[in-house]
Amino acid sequence: MIAQLRCILFLAMALLAVPVSAQDEALRAHVPDAELVGAARLQMFFFKIYDAQLFAPNGRFSRDDAYALRLTYLIDAKKDKIVARTVKEMKRQKAASSLVIEGWVPLMEATFISMPKGSSADFIHTDDGRLILAANGDAIAEITNRRFIKALMDIWLGPKARDPEFQRKLMGTAQ
Repeated sequence: MIAQLRCILFLAMALLAVPVSAQDEALRAHVPDAELVGAARLQMFFFKIYDAQLFAPNGRFSRDDAYALRLTYLIDAKKDKIVARTVKEMKRQKAASSLVIEGWVPLMEATFISMPKGSSADFIHTDDGRLILAANGDAIAEITNRRFIKALMDIWLGPKARDPEFQRKLMGTAQ
């Protein structure tokens, strides 16, 4: 009986470890020698929204090379709210005209998904400029529109990021 319980416990622990290692494998497949650049937590008022981690080859971030941004959600985030917030941030940053940004909504609706609490989304920027979206280690979409990719990633990594301290922590430049 004790041997069976140990076996069940071992299998349960092994199954729990699979998503994390699978996530890292997907990230490392597109970001060679990926190492953590920095990490930050997005919090609005008293609400913790997500933890963010930026990975790059050998821990050295360059927008022109491969890198990955991982968001681990601390709340349940519905797809329609994610799309609406993304549009709002792109407009706030003046990433493109309102007409162009609204034209990207169908792309976001087709590629974004709801993110339950505890789930992770990876935005993997390849060295050839594509963006691979992954949820919990599984690739869900590939985006090739470079203007959209820049506008999306500028939300966290661009010169007009909403929270400069969050960005400095994420990019490993906070003191």
